[in-house]
Amino acid sequence: MKMLGWILITLATIAVLVSCSLARCCSPLTSPRHRYWTNHLYNERELFEQAAAQHSRFLIVQRIKKLFGFIPGNEGVQHIRIPSCHDWRDISVPSFLCMGNDMQGHYSFLGDRLDEDNEESKSGSIELKP
Repeated sequence: MKMLGWILITLATIAVLVSCSLARCCSPLTSPRHRYWTNHLYNERELFEQAAAQHSRFLIVQRIKKLFGFIPGNEGVQHIRIPSCHDWRDISVPSFLCMGNDMQGHYSFLGDRLDEDNEESKSGSIELKP
């Protein structure tokens, strides 16, 4: 039984080595082309991740500003919006699935649930004076 395990491990290792070798030999890409495309895919993935991080951060900052009336880290805060109970209730329900007709879905708990015109009209606000 012990010998059968080692035979299976050996056969699996040989199969992986042969398949990798055949893939390289049968590939229409030369070695420099293969390195180029490997680098290209790596750079594309890295730049996509950076763009996605910047995009999500930008959207989150906009949504937080819409909810509270200021951007975190901003030192010149003159006005703070107090979210209404309706606003808190709206962002408390998870919205990971596509809702509505836009079929885009929301990837965060803030979503786009705050109305554009709701920014100061329905809830109180505080004006800060230095």
